[in-house]
Amino acid sequence: MPVLISYRHEERLDAFILNERLLLEGIPTQLVQYDSDGQTRDDLYGSFCQQMSDATHWVGVLPASVGEQWWTAWLLGAAAMGCRRVSFYCKGPGTLPECLGRWPIMRERPHIDLFVRAYHDERTFERAMSLPPGRGLGADRDNADYFHADLKAKIRRGF
Repeated sequence: MPVLISYRHEERLDAFILNERLLLEGIPTQLVQYDSDGQTRDDLYGSFCQQMSDATHWVGVLPASVGEQWWTAWLLGAAAMGCRRVSFYCKGPGTLPECLGRWPIMRERPHIDLFVRAYHDERTFERAMSLPPGRGLGADRDNADYFHADLKAKIRRGF
């Protein structure tokens, strides 16, 4: 159940901290920088598709002012359609667009610990992404929705 962590160059320190924390807990990660500098949109699209299909969870590391970043919206759509577990990490007090409010938003390092706990709970209770044939996407969509609701509640409560 690898976690795809995407970030821009400016947020690399936060992405590295998140990546190291997950690796310390034995969670496999893919750390991917997404800046369109020197890459065509077709190149980015191809790598987006491959990396999203290889991951079960996606954590988007966002700047304090998200603005109009096409790749964040694109990855969010791809992750939601693929029933991936989605969350964001945005350090700082900036307000994020309302459309991101459906998914858990981690803002502090203790929130990363809550993500780790939710990830391990999902494995423990066998709500993993690898479903036996015949169960279809409906069960996995329910599991993804449960993951989102559970992590949001843990972040809101602080434990």
